[in-house]
Amino acid sequence: MRLRLSGLSLALSAALIGGCDAGEPGGPADPTLVFELDFDSGTHGYSAGFADYPQADADSYDLTSDHRAIPAPLGARSGLFIAGTNYSDDLFMFFKGSVTGLAPGVRYQAAISLEIATDVPSGCVGIGGAPGESVVVKGGAAEVEPMPVLDGPMLRMNIDVGAQSNSGTRAVVLGDIANSRTCGEPSRWEVKPLDSQVVPEPVTASPEGRGWILFGTDSGFEGRTGIYFTRVTVSFTPI
Repeated sequence: MRLRLSGLSLALSAALIGGCDAGEPGGPADPTLVFELDFDSGTHGYSAGFADYPQADADSYDLTSDHRAIPAPLGARSGLFIAGTNYSDDLFMFFKGSVTGLAPGVRYQAAISLEIATDVPSGCVGIGGAPGESVVVKGGAAEVEPMPVLDGPMLRMNIDVGAQSNSGTRAVVLGDIANSRTCGEPSRWEVKPLDSQVVPEPVTASPEGRGWILFGTDSGFEGRTGIYFTRVTVSFTPI
């Protein structure tokens, strides 16, 4: 079942998805459910978070997120914008949202693909790593709400999203933010699709038939990064 959610609010989307016959706990589940969200029209209820930095230094990281128009030549489109300055050499910036309509208690193999907009050229040199290739994009799925939690002075994710260029059990590396232009050329915003990858750890739907989606960047570049997320597609296949 494919659910295209472009132009719908998340509340309406959840109501429509929840109306599907997702099976009974312990019983057979529906075939693969595919959730598609286009962020041109709004956030669809997705919210941002930041991790892998000292909480006391949040102001210096200049953490920013909102829904806004993409600069020219993509100015006719909007997306989820997120930005921060990576002083910790490991800043994780992400968006999260929930889906309903899964079969309660059923285990699912999730796969996720993304579309981003980026103005970062390829082949540049930066502090700690390249501003394009050393900022990887990750996508994942989880049974619990992904969020940063205090670990001593640091904020860390409550699920395993991996570190920098390594995938975790709950998030897989989909690519990086380098676009098709080479270093030295004038910067230009481009749309970049990132192909679907399977999330390593299966997701067991909650008793309410809920699961969580997250996507973001994990940075080894010790500078400022800002990108747009324009589209996400996630499939849940019962196993």
